[in-house]
Amino acid sequence: MNNAKPNIVADTFKILILNIGNHYFGAPIESIQDVIQRNPTTPVPLTPPNIIGLLNLRGHIVTEIDVAYTLGIHNRDWLAGNNGYSIVINRGGEMYSLVFEGIGDVVDVMDSSIEKLPDTINRKWFSISRGVCRMGDKLVVLLDFNLMIDHLTPEPANMV
Repeated sequence: MNNAKPNIVADTFKILILNIGNHYFGAPIESIQDVIQRNPTTPVPLTPPNIIGLLNLRGHIVTEIDVAYTLGIHNRDWLAGNNGYSIVINRGGEMYSLVFEGIGDVVDVMDSSIEKLPDTINRKWFSISRGVCRMGDKLVVLLDFNLMIDHLTPEPANMV
């Protein structure tokens, strides 16, 4: 008789915990290419206000996105002086740097622990997240970076 315990993987995935102030977010680690401290950026005229600018990351031009502004979080004083961390993703050959105030641990999340966003959450977050999960006393919003990038790109104007 085999007394070995079964390998229970029950639909789990790993997320990186991120924060902006007292707001906690999670991102699937498979969507993350790199995590770096912020680098100086070059502002780009006529871009949306949530685009901080461009940075050179090992020879690649990367668009840096102010996640706090995108989510409607007003306290963004921590952005001054290149504070914070950049979560670098590659989407279809284009690289993006998503700026957060802090980073935490990589944790396992079970699919069954994901709940829908509560009605008290900022409405902007519904279109760029996959739900929430509880981590101790914290509510962690699971962000979908692809949806966030989609919301940065304006819809093309209808041609007449």
